Amino acid sequence: MEKRWGGNALKNKLGKLAAPGQEVDLESIGESFELYEFGEDHSSVITNGFLAGNDISSILETYMGDLVGDNIFEYFGNQFPLLIKYLNVEGRLSVQVHPTDEVAAERYDCLGKNEFWYVVDAKPDARIYMGLNRDSSAAEFYAKCKDETVPEIMNVYHPQPGDCFYIKAGTVHAAEGGIVIAEIQENSDATLRLYDWGFENNPATRRAIHLDEAIDCIDYEKYKAAELFRPASMAHGVVCDCKWFTISILPLKERYASDPELFNSCIIYMCTAGKAVLEWDGGKEDVKAGDTILIPAAMGAYSFTPVEEGTSLMEAHIRKIEEDSDDYLEK
Repeated sequence: MEKRWGGNALKNKLGKLAAPGQEVDLESIGESFELYEFGEDHSSVITNGFLAGNDISSILETYMGDLVGDNIFEYFGNQFPLLIKYLNVEGRLSVQVHPTDEVAAERYDCLGKNEFWYVVDAKPDARIYMGLNRDSSAAEFYAKCKDETVPEIMNVYHPQPGDCFYIKAGTVHAAEGGIVIAEIQENSDATLRLYDWGFENNPATRRAIHLDEAIDCIDYEKYKAAELFRPASMAHGVVCDCKWFTISILPLKERYASDPELFNSCIIYMCTAGKAVLEWDGGKEDVKAGDTILIPAAMGAYSFTPVEEGTSLMEAHIRKIEEDSDDYLEK
């Protein structure tokens, strides 16, 4: 499979970070991890500057709140809170669901998985299956997975570049065809596969199905598209604001200046189209489509200036987490 995204640089005041662009081939599903931290030896690595050779895990342990923000560090400790990646779906992504933080902590000792999809590119025959098109029940859903008719009760979208989907934990979803998706999610791999398009019935293609253990994790109510889906025509400004991340789409028509003091956490930018120049006190870097940028909480003022028409950024940060929200992590 030709790799279309990945292995791109992440830049910050401490130096340039390079993710290895890890790609996994599962029925033509490619994953390129852009910014990630799975502990020592499994994190994005700095490739230049005085911290060259250090990974996000060790940097977070040393710089703590200066990297992610004091409030975020108090809540998450040495775990980087977000995972940033690209999905390249050429075949079929299994019908799956992610557990909430509470369920994931109890059963799997990890974070749950709320995530956000931004469609970067899509072929005409691409499909995204998102949530249920009517209220259902555990019994009905289980039966439909078994008789391979579950897609009948799922919403089907014909994705366009710029479409945005907030996938709350509990939302059943899948995808097929040629789609490139920029994904921002909780730092978790808690995925439960419910139906695999018949691959599960062939010993040569069979993968684990988690339907029995996932049946109480699913939201059986009709999908609330007005709250959770933003079509490309409306994809500008804040497109998702929840406890786990706040995401904005920024079409760059002129210089965009900002400062970490305006945010509660570090800020992450994904360049989804075009080219720009990132400048801060003491340096600048060229940014192109596919690049992911990490702005540390202690960095100081910075700006992006577009150098190509149609340049667009996706901006993500985490708003303040209140003390009574500490219902998952115990450090």
